[in-house]
Amino acid sequence: MAENNATPKKRETWGRMGFVLATAGSAVGLGNVMKFPWMTGKYGGASFLFVYIIVMIVVGVGMLLCDFLVGRNGKCAAIFAYKKINGKFTWMGYLGIFAALLAEAYYAVFGGWMMYYIINSFGSLAGMTSADEVSGFFGGFISSTWGPIIGMVIFHALTTLIVAGGIKKGIERASKILMPALLVILVILVIRALTLPNVGAGIEYYLKPDLSAITLPMIAAAVGQVFFSLNIGTTGMVNYGSYLDDHENVPKSTFFIVITDFAVAFLAGLIIIPSAFSFGIDVGSGPSLLFVTMPSLFAQLPGAGIWNLLFFILLLFASLTSSVSILEIFVPNVMEKSKGKISRPKASIIGSLLCLVLGIPVSFSFGMWGDVLILGQDIFSLYDNFICIFAFPLIALCTAIMVGWVWGKKNALNAISNGGTLKSGLHKAWYYDVKFVCPILLGVVLVTGIYSFIIGFM
Repeated sequence: MAENNATPKKRETWGRMGFVLATAGSAVGLGNVMKFPWMTGKYGGASFLFVYIIVMIVVGVGMLLCDFLVGRNGKCAAIFAYKKINGKFTWMGYLGIFAALLAEAYYAVFGGWMMYYIINSFGSLAGMTSADEVSGFFGGFISSTWGPIIGMVIFHALTTLIVAGGIKKGIERASKILMPALLVILVILVIRALTLPNVGAGIEYYLKPDLSAITLPMIAAAVGQVFFSLNIGTTGMVNYGSYLDDHENVPKSTFFIVITDFAVAFLAGLIIIPSAFSFGIDVGSGPSLLFVTMPSLFAQLPGAGIWNLLFFILLLFASLTSSVSILEIFVPNVMEKSKGKISRPKASIIGSLLCLVLGIPVSFSFGMWGDVLILGQDIFSLYDNFICIFAFPLIALCTAIMVGWVWGKKNALNAISNGGTLKSGLHKAWYYDVKFVCPILLGVVLVTGIYSFIIGFM
């Protein structure tokens, strides 16, 4: 077994609630508030929701536990945590860093858009009464050169400031503010959505499943959405797990994190789907549902500026908490790889500058470089597909293999039970789930995704 000599002498640890809030914040992001409602609308509403819940229990909980336990076992960044179990899996840490830089690059682009919408909530955006007007407003901004770049720089600066502050003073402190604020805004918007006229059909579509409508593509989509939502396969949760105390009840904390992540996605769906039904809007219209459809909907309500402001602050908070966790994939690996020669603030700045450089082509792909195609895809789609179709599913699959077949039953059960001090009959069930069930489901997602990409390219 390879030894790890990269661990700092004194490693920060999470506070009592800091781990749950920070990790829930990491998981909660655009996947919850944008992609989940869109996927639910696209795949039949409540039927998809039902499958999603089952997959989250079977795959989500088990794989999230894997990442946390691998990280705590290593007490070091992902590269070295994998190496401590078996040096043959070290490559997953490097792939995770590269994919994280690409993900952070386009998260910042979206974050810049959200800040522009927040600034204009009581301005020109509030006065637009048709989807065509909002579409023109949206298209005009994202296709411009400097506006989106400036927004992206500000978003990177916020993320860097938080990550550079460290675990307790930066990430934990920010999460204790952002996560409760996000949940409060969600509840306010849910109440407003459910008091709109004619929402009954939307609520029924969202909450009354037709089990006969469940299909294999729906199941595959649910699996992909679960590990996208929970950051499974990003290596980021390994880093977060490395700051855990040896006495932390990891299964209990994981349960609360998964519940929080699901609650945010569920509430986001309860806002968007009934609202869309109320105004006769297509619930499966994709990302434009956020930046065009929802502002068009708010324009028809009293106090349009307030609802725009709350909604896009919600999106910004969700994006920022996830952006922090993505940059945190890069930072500790660089610090430990340099054996302390590069400080946390310097690593944070280096990571953000790299992401800024990678993000400029993404921003331009919505404007002046819109016709530039690589492997038949625009630059944003190329980044996104590499991450979601290849990198993260591959890392997740290999993590399940590493924990279930290489680390082995004795080590895995010892890790989840804190050396035998925690007693539960579910521990063995978790191990066999990770060893047999998760590799099959994650393998299906990986193969299906790659096949779809190849067919689309051809």
